[in-house]
Amino acid sequence: MAFDLVTLGETMIRLSPPVPQRLEQTAVLEVNIGGAESNVAIALARLGFRTAWLSRLPDNAWGQRIARTLRAHGVDVSGVIWAAGERVGTYFVEYGSPPRPIQVLYDRADSAMSRMQPDDVAWSVVQQGRVVHCTGITPALSPSCAEVVRMVMQRARAQGALVSFDLNYRALLWSPAAAAAVLDDYCSLAHLVFAAWRDLETLFGVEGSPEEIAPNLRQRWGCDILVITLGDAGSLACDGRQVARAAAYPVEIVDRLGAGDAFDAGFIAARLQGRALDGALRYGAALSALCMTIPSDLALVSAAEVEAILTQDGPAIRR
Repeated sequence: MAFDLVTLGETMIRLSPPVPQRLEQTAVLEVNIGGAESNVAIALARLGFRTAWLSRLPDNAWGQRIARTLRAHGVDVSGVIWAAGERVGTYFVEYGSPPRPIQVLYDRADSAMSRMQPDDVAWSVVQQGRVVHCTGITPALSPSCAEVVRMVMQRARAQGALVSFDLNYRALLWSPAAAAAVLDDYCSLAHLVFAAWRDLETLFGVEGSPEEIAPNLRQRWGCDILVITLGDAGSLACDGRQVARAAAYPVEIVDRLGAGDAFDAGFIAARLQGRALDGALRYGAALSALCMTIPSDLALVSAAEVEAILTQDGPAIRR
């Protein structure tokens, strides 16, 4: 297949004042980009994998900025739909030092991506994906986006691709009840499901230890592998035969945004390389930790840097 990974979603313009200024006082805004799916595509491309990103962008300077950035990192953007006269989503990031937390302000309503229809999808690109990765963010943008994601996952599964899905619940986009009703079905379409423990608690009211919950959820959704991230407590993965667990790496955090996407990319990369569950968890944790040392959503990291972290690693925990 032409691509190791194909993904689809919204990427926004990220604007932030210089640290430690607040939005209300700054005269300057630094410009970057960020989007869960494109973050994964960029991270994997930088690790040496062939990736493609599908989306719908306004045909203006901001849309071109997004596409140009992805292309510069090695991501194929030939499947992007260009929409004249529409807008790109933006978000503002205000960094804080304890006790002041980081603040994020979104302005993404009625973006070009939110208007995507099934006919906008470059299906020829989807057909070339070894792995097809989607998240729970895109279905929340609009009913048409929800249908697009469902069709992409269904067709990818039918063509024999490995379908990957991250719950990625966003409280600003929809309620827990609305999200749970939709995302439960999407998880059932995936072979590989990523979920933050906090999202599982919020959406599905899980109780107990992650080691106890993981096998039940994996069986409920029928996925091959369920990966649960636990923040500072690390991560675990269940494939029906074992539950593997890995610790988080100690890190002096510069920017948490994009860390979960980096973890997904690292885990997928490791599995594409044929690594076992515990090795994939460690790889994801290493890439995530490195991402948090960079003031950006993007994991601007090389494979050599990840391997350097892994050589210092101790054994993962198996249960």
